[in-house]
Amino acid sequence: MKILLMNVPDEHVGKTTDDWDLEASDIGVFPPMGILYLAGALQAGGRHEVMLIDCILDKLEPSQIAEKAAAFKPDLIGMTVYTPTLFDAVLVSKKLRQTLPEAKIVWGGPHTMLFPDESMTLDMADYLVLGEAEETFPAFCDALEDGASLDGIPGLIYRKDGEIVRTGEPGYVEDIDAIPFPAFELLDYKRYFSAIGTGQPVGSICSSRGCPFHCTFCCKPYSTYRSRSVENILAEMQVYYDRGVREFFFFDDLFNASAKRVMRIAQGILDKGWKIDWAFRGRVDAVTEEMLRLAKKSGCRQALYGVEDATDEGLRAVNKKITVEQVRQAIRLSRKAGLLTSTNWIIGFPHHKTREDVLNLIETACSIDSDFAQFNICIAYHGTAIFAEGVGKGLFDPDIWRKHAADPIPNFVEPIWEEHLSRKELSELLRLCYKRFYFRPIPILRKLLRIRHLKEFLLFARGALTLLGIKGYHRNKHVEGKAHAERIS
Repeated sequence: MKILLMNVPDEHVGKTTDDWDLEASDIGVFPPMGILYLAGALQAGGRHEVMLIDCILDKLEPSQIAEKAAAFKPDLIGMTVYTPTLFDAVLVSKKLRQTLPEAKIVWGGPHTMLFPDESMTLDMADYLVLGEAEETFPAFCDALEDGASLDGIPGLIYRKDGEIVRTGEPGYVEDIDAIPFPAFELLDYKRYFSAIGTGQPVGSICSSRGCPFHCTFCCKPYSTYRSRSVENILAEMQVYYDRGVREFFFFDDLFNASAKRVMRIAQGILDKGWKIDWAFRGRVDAVTEEMLRLAKKSGCRQALYGVEDATDEGLRAVNKKITVEQVRQAIRLSRKAGLLTSTNWIIGFPHHKTREDVLNLIETACSIDSDFAQFNICIAYHGTAIFAEGVGKGLFDPDIWRKHAADPIPNFVEPIWEEHLSRKELSELLRLCYKRFYFRPIPILRKLLRIRHLKEFLLFARGALTLLGIKGYHRNKHVEGKAHAERIS
């Protein structure tokens, strides 16, 4: 069977700020790991021919996507659907249905987990595959090709004789070492990069799955934490390395759940004799000086820490389970070890009641002085504690997300906490966060002195121009230009 997997466009992505936002490519272009893992699992089975399309990387319109798909003539088309890009998934599905009426369309991804009933009501997909699909999706494809029953395959939703059939709980992979490596050779992997990296091609590695923490702003499908073996991680890195990739990013939600595990990975890299750069995302309360020193010795260039808020009271309010002093200590230890650091911050929490609360966050971020920082407005996602709290206070329509899931619109305005600060005020403060943090003389000089490649300089210059407003990005331009012709974690 010929199977086409695609990363859905983000032309009509959900809108948070009032009039300004960073373009996705301003923070990097990262590979669609979900479909890459599925493609790897299909290839391992040896029964199906697989093609991948990354519509975001190639900036493809629905007509261009349909043209590429028609040339391949797939029997089945699968796409990962996120709520922020739901409208684009609908557009593409409609176009593919017109162009390839015989092909079966399958939706998977976080959106289908949250809104399976609404996804089926839209009638864009013939099948939904819920949950982790590296085991269930190949089994589903094999059964379709063989004309066999789907009853024993968990996580499927489809229509049969006019009725909705559900085959059980979403897919879940106990042993993630058993998952075949992503089929990254099916995409032009050297075009992917991180804007806070060196600008060179990046190999993205997911060395664990799940997060045991319960932050009030986060919606996650699994709380169980599962880690791959060091040998399995290094074997995947070897595949990239053999193809010339020398920069790696561990994008796990919680890479450093164990300092000893990080040290084993670092020692494995050293034992391989690789000369590489690598970075990871982690928690500030799980770093040690010994871990950071060994990580640096093995090529670790940067640590990215989720901080979120600027006071201990605020961090307790969102159940982050860290302190501001732990943040400062992690940055000090990382800098002492020679690592660059990046911090993530969120404004617009329910306890951010005044402009001064956000200005205090900015000043704290500047005083902590990580090399990079990313700021976001808190989105009240369906399924989060913050959304439930807002519904209880009458701030949000309890069905706002479900209504969008059932009848998606372009650039859906995502709910944020406006009890104290309006969307317009938060939008202005978000831009101020970036300007205050990045336009300080000493950090600018530090960044310029650190540049090693032309690509790094170009990334730096692009970011500066964006923040100055010379290359601002206005999501609402898409509403004005295309809402009449086309139409969301």
